[in-house]
Amino acid sequence: MTGSLYARGQHAWRRVSRLWFYPTDGTSPDQRKGMRMIWWDGILASTSDSVRNEFIVMFLLALGASETLIGLRSSINSVAALIAPLLGAWLVTRTGKRKLWVLLSGGGLARLCILTMAFIPLFASGDNAVYLFLGLFAVQAFAGALALPPWNSLLGDVCPLPVRGRYLGSKMMFNNIAIVAALPLAGLLLGAIDGVKGFQTLWFISALLGFAATAMYAQVPEPEAAEASKGKQAGLKTAWRVFLRDRNYMWFCAVHFAWNLGIQLSAPYFAVHMVQTLHFTAKDVALLSTVATVVNIFALRIAGELVDRKGAPIINAISMLLVPLMPLLWIPAQSVVALMLVRCYGSIAWSGSRVADTPLLLMLAPDEYRSEYVAIRNTINRVSMIVGPIFAAWVYVQYGFTTNLWASAVLRMAGGLIFLSMLLRGVFKDKDTLSAGRHSARARRAHF
Repeated sequence: MTGSLYARGQHAWRRVSRLWFYPTDGTSPDQRKGMRMIWWDGILASTSDSVRNEFIVMFLLALGASETLIGLRSSINSVAALIAPLLGAWLVTRTGKRKLWVLLSGGGLARLCILTMAFIPLFASGDNAVYLFLGLFAVQAFAGALALPPWNSLLGDVCPLPVRGRYLGSKMMFNNIAIVAALPLAGLLLGAIDGVKGFQTLWFISALLGFAATAMYAQVPEPEAAEASKGKQAGLKTAWRVFLRDRNYMWFCAVHFAWNLGIQLSAPYFAVHMVQTLHFTAKDVALLSTVATVVNIFALRIAGELVDRKGAPIINAISMLLVPLMPLLWIPAQSVVALMLVRCYGSIAWSGSRVADTPLLLMLAPDEYRSEYVAIRNTINRVSMIVGPIFAAWVYVQYGFTTNLWASAVLRMAGGLIFLSMLLRGVFKDKDTLSAGRHSARARRAHF
């Protein structure tokens, strides 16, 4: 009787998942469990990140950080995390383990750093507190970057190609629903607890939510990694040789280098501009993020459907042509309402790229080099994230935020146009790559 009720419950959950959450057709029981655990991990992790990330600059300002240090924090993090993706890929190929390294790095060390940040004002002040915060922030970035190759590699096995766009789009949508619920509460908490103590409380709550997400991810079933299935021939050295012969993927990485360089030219100073130039409060910042996230919820769900129907390359190209307008819209925006409209446009413009990025990356990467390809792309991105904020800080001091925004828009558009030319040249119509991805997905599903 109990078994029958359990079976009915499982069947009902699958129907609800297919209708309201994400499709599960053609998946094995272990894949469905993995998708479910990654689902809950994402919701808890997004909540943890949201109640913290929107207020990092405000916490640093409260600790006494200078504008230059705030602008350079992204470069500091990127330097710290530069080799982390390559290390993560190396660990996958050497051990055949992926979940282990996600749990120890992004799920363990990174969240321990967040918890420690909450206690900084208790034993440090002034410049020492700022430097300690930035040091822990850098370690957190290193641990998070190390987790990306094994996380993406395992996702490729857990989530089959035919449903990947809808799954990721729907997953992101529900992540944003959690953010909508959490951000106003974070703003109210900072309003109720004045000064540094409010930020300490917020960071402590963020750490607890993060560890709960780690507990969810620990339950994801893990099959044998394709990267480790053929001995040690698929090491980083071999992967680099394969990468250097893969001109399409090299162009793909070059596009993301220009794209991320453009992002870093303006990203470090959005919060500074709102707080110091426009004099927005913590409640204003939380309100803007909340409204933009509500729009993001619907945009991501639609984007997920479009990625599976039209293909990740097409949706990504459209998104990359829409996003460059967003930094220019910041120039005339001076009020909360005006910036609310800008943020809403940004949510819509970014949704296609956010959902399409991972399916596109997994589509282009050979299965046996999946974690290495992810690591190479992330390492190249890190270089742009090192160079970008350094140049951004100089531009900001010399010419002001408006120049940062123009430079950001130009570089983002350059990346979008290069990607569009790749699409028009048929780079993403490689039948061998697509058929290999589908074949490997079927093969993994058979023995998962």
